[in-house]
Parts: sequence; C-alpha cells; structure tokens
Amino acid sequence: MHTTRLRLVAAALPALLLAAACSSGDDSAKPDSASPSVLSGKAPLTTDQLSKALITDSDLPGWTVQPSQTADTSDTSRLTADKPACQPLADVTSSNPKIHRMAFVGAAFAKTTDKSGATPEIINQMLVASHAPGDADKVMAELKTALTTCTGFTATDSSGAKTPFTISKGPAVPVGDKAVSWIMNDTADKKAGAALLSVVETGDTVTMYVSVKSAGGAGPLPVDAERKQAEKLKKALAARK
Repeated sequence: MHTTRLRLVAAALPALLLAAACSSGDDSAKPDSASPSVLSGKAPLTTDQLSKALITDSDLPGWTVQPSQTADTSDTSRLTADKPACQPLADVTSSNPKIHRMAFVGAAFAKTTDKSGATPEIINQMLVASHAPGDADKVMAELKTALTTCTGFTATDSSGAKTPFTISKGPAVPVGDKAVSWIMNDTADKKAGAALLSVVETGDTVTMYVSVKSAGGAGPLPVDAERKQAEKLKKALAARK
C-alpha cells in the first residue's frame, strides 16, 4: 500500500477526531506488568524521544505506518462540550486540552494491501503524548469518570461549528498501565461518522487511537499496534536518565 494513499485516506477520518487526539482508559481493561513506579516521575519524553519510540513498519510486519509530517503545537483549536461532564472526551480530540501535553507525535497506520494503491479496509490514527509527572493519571481518571456519566454531547470547535456526538461503550483494551475505549458517533453523519477511540497510559505517556472503516463506521481495536507501541514507550521511559 502506498504511503501517500494512506495519508489521503487518513485525512478522510472524522474531522473532529483528528484535531489533535490523545487520552482515555477502560475499567474492564487488564493492565499488563508495567511498573508505574519505574516508568513515571522523571522528565517527560521530548518530541525527539517520542519520535524514536514511535512504531514503524518493521515493528508491525504486514502493516504500513506513516508518521505525521509535523507535530505543530501552534494550533490552539479546542473543542468545548455543552455538558461539562463530557469535556474530558472532547479534550481527547482537542489540540489544546485542559491537561497540557508536554510533547506529542502522531501517525496513521493500516494493514498493507496486496494491490498497490488500494484503499485498506481499516484506517487507524494515533497520537502519542508525554505528560508532566502525574498528569497522565489525571487524564485517565477524568476520562473514566466522564465515561460513567456521558452518553452524548454537542461539541463546538474554535470556529463555532457544532457537531453532535453520542458515546457508547467500547471493548476492553488489554494493554498498558491503564486503558479505556469508547465509540464516538457523529449523529449528523450516520453513514461514516462513527469511530472507535481507545486511550492507553504507559508511565507518563498517553496514546490515543482512532479506528474507522474506510467504508464508514467504527473499526476494531488495533491491539497489535497498541501492544507494540506500549512496549517501545516502556523502553524509552526506562532509558531516561
């Protein structure tokens, strides 16, 4: 699959979900054996360190990974939920969330297609962010609380445009120190507006994933990619001086 094609298809993902992305966790997820006491509490990973820890094609045989061309932090667009209890879910897709990201990198990824130029069935987008000590836990705590009460909200972006969303339960995420998932559905786009969001905390990092079907609708959980990304982040966190 040509990487240009992946970039083009990724650009068609639900617009608000690509604003900047990052964060969330699931009570039913089963954390792996990572030790937060070892991976947390030191200097946050830099953009360069996150870039080196980002998964690549060689990490995921049979997949194509296309890193984002930039991690521009000058974009200050923010989504505002009409219901305060839902704001953490809106912050996940904001470029300027309440809990600040110290650095972040992103990528689009999909299973490699046999035919050159063919559109993959499932397209995934990811954002890996580092946080100040303790802030990754705060992100996850706020997401879990929001998911217990929020079933829908209308988001207003920085231009004033409004988008109505419904929120429903996602699958368990068996990766990371903490993790959650949910399905976010743009009710104004009944054919293609649904996406599966999952958020994985590894030490002081939070990685957010968006999965959609190229034909429209929420995609499956990208567990293989999530597991490999968590492994690479653990190594990067443990290597900090």
